[in-house]
Amino acid sequence: MKFRSFIRPLAIAAGLVLVLGVGLLGRFTLNTPLYLIERGGLAQPQALQFVPKQSTLVASVLVRPDRLASLWEYLAAPSQRQEARRDQASIEQVLLANTGLNYDRDLQPWLGDEITGALVTADLDQNPANGLMPGYLAVLSCQDPQAAQAALELYWQNRAIAGDALTFEDFSGNRLIYARPRAQRAPAEDSAQLATALVANRYLLAANHPEVLRQALTAAQSNDLNLQSDRRYKTALGKLPPTRVGLLALNLPALGQWLNPTMAKGQGLGALGAIDDQVGWGLMSWQLTRQGLVGHTALLAAQGHRLHAQQPSNTSWAAIAPYLPDSLAVAAVGSDLLTLGQALQPLLAIVSPDETTPPLDRLLDEALGAGATALVKTGVDGAYGVGLSASTPGTTLDWLIVAPQSETLTANLEALSDLARHQGLGVGTLDLQGTPTIAWTRLSLPQRSGSQPLQVKAAVAGLNAQVDQYEVLTASPATLDMVLNPAVRQRPSWWQQVAEVSGPSTGYIHIDWPQVQGNLTTRLRHWQLWSTAAQPALKHLRQITLVGSDRSDAMQIGRILVQLSNQ
Repeated sequence: MKFRSFIRPLAIAAGLVLVLGVGLLGRFTLNTPLYLIERGGLAQPQALQFVPKQSTLVASVLVRPDRLASLWEYLAAPSQRQEARRDQASIEQVLLANTGLNYDRDLQPWLGDEITGALVTADLDQNPANGLMPGYLAVLSCQDPQAAQAALELYWQNRAIAGDALTFEDFSGNRLIYARPRAQRAPAEDSAQLATALVANRYLLAANHPEVLRQALTAAQSNDLNLQSDRRYKTALGKLPPTRVGLLALNLPALGQWLNPTMAKGQGLGALGAIDDQVGWGLMSWQLTRQGLVGHTALLAAQGHRLHAQQPSNTSWAAIAPYLPDSLAVAAVGSDLLTLGQALQPLLAIVSPDETTPPLDRLLDEALGAGATALVKTGVDGAYGVGLSASTPGTTLDWLIVAPQSETLTANLEALSDLARHQGLGVGTLDLQGTPTIAWTRLSLPQRSGSQPLQVKAAVAGLNAQVDQYEVLTASPATLDMVLNPAVRQRPSWWQQVAEVSGPSTGYIHIDWPQVQGNLTTRLRHWQLWSTAAQPALKHLRQITLVGSDRSDAMQIGRILVQLSNQ
């Protein structure tokens, strides 16, 4: 399906996420857009009555987009305000592509404070022979019904003048309007039919196919079918703070299937905190902060499954943070290394559904032999810090593990050297910045050409050194050099944002967005489309930090810290 088919009029689901990503950075007072930090927008979306509860992805923006755009420009440095206006124009151009609509002229005069968009289904006709045909729905609240009606009539009049054959259909007491695809359109676009309905003079519904509108209107007539009345939604919403500017609902198995169509049903997006845990549905509530966004998350156990309960602790990981270089693309800090892989599994299933082993586990076993991961994990019985360095797609990631010294860990590291020897690796000691360092190396004899002499080459498989009271393991001499150098050792820049989060936690997972964005683009087919449209917003995204919190047998609570910059 061509890209423009994903961003039909009103941008359906993608547009809402883009507006949310660009606009949700702010500080407000009563006389400026700054009030949104303390007061937020609407308490909750009312348009969820039109969203079928099995929908894959649902996003609600609870503040008018132009107010969020004004905030973004207000907060920008004076030298960046012109660029901010260009970004807003670029986003509007993408969202309203091929519609002939202008936001200021055609939407702003009647638009209310809620826009809800949903990916209702990844494939409307469920026919694998013709590929995926996603069903998108947008629900826009109306503060001026007469203006909304006039804008809608004008839009369809223009479509009719342009030669589209309009269809008027009465369904459940509402008038649906849509245009039959013209014969000259490309086959890939024939399935896209913008359809609209004005409901109760309060909501303008738009979809990329009339069948989506029929499903939406049917859902609104039955509490058993819509998301607003769904038990999962009510349960999760009750656990989240009331102040928000947006909500995001995720049907996790369906989302994984949509992002990775080749993934078998039931695969991935399951383990969280323990091997047999299964997460099925999640809700995120987004607040504005001075640094960017805070997303409060509630993930619910899948039907018939239970989560392993875990209470957050008041453990301070500040002492271990300086040993994690700022250059790491992904870093994690916590107190139970054995469960880190399960905590990362939902993310891994989205990015790499065919890779069931966490990257750190795979890299350790590949470098030092099968069983290396188990030796390290069982040796770390307290706080830990781990990280992966950035690399280009197709190259090997560098890894780092930092943990307090202990008798158990020392014994397991000796066993790790024995394991390396059995794999044919050399085990030796070298001096790095005056620190004795164990080096596990793999020797090779490259084929010579011509009269060149034979040369034995040594590739580093891993390094281990004691730094202060910590054991440090890494695959990169450069990384170890940074850890050993007290002159450059300091808490990573993202730690300041973490330090401002109050309350106990089960740990943190940090993502440096500019470094991982390229890998996402190459791995996820849909992400290539979204990232192209979202580039004016994504270029301001700097860092993402996941904060673990309380987990019962039915629900996991957490936070997502998003750092944005327009300076």
